[in-house]
Amino acid sequence: MLQKKILHYTLLCGLVLIAGYAIHNFILEQLNIEHPFNLWHIYLFQGIATLILCINFEFISQKMQQLKDQLGFFYLAAMAVKVGLFSLFFKDILFSSLVLSKTDSLSLLIPVFLFLFLEVLIIVKILNRNN
Repeated sequence: MLQKKILHYTLLCGLVLIAGYAIHNFILEQLNIEHPFNLWHIYLFQGIATLILCINFEFISQKMQQLKDQLGFFYLAAMAVKVGLFSLFFKDILFSSLVLSKTDSLSLLIPVFLFLFLEVLIIVKILNRNN
């Protein structure tokens, strides 16, 4: 059961990663917009972080029965860690003297919210299954 769920989450995250990036990149190319950062790296980080988070929550949900009631609190802590890691990996973009346009800022936020939506859907399913 756990392996099936992990495969399902991997395929889902991979699909959102590829489709989201392809659509986002296509729109940017059509509008002739170039960013001072690599958009693929943003999508890849968000996709991998979401996948790791969902797999860990599924594992905790199925294998560590005593922690099932704390999953919501773990999710809040995991979000803080994810934001911290994102800030660490992309500090050159976020904290440099480079001024980002509104388009650049929006392109940074689209993958963040896209994968946040996916991860909330998955985590809510896991939490509802446990109740």
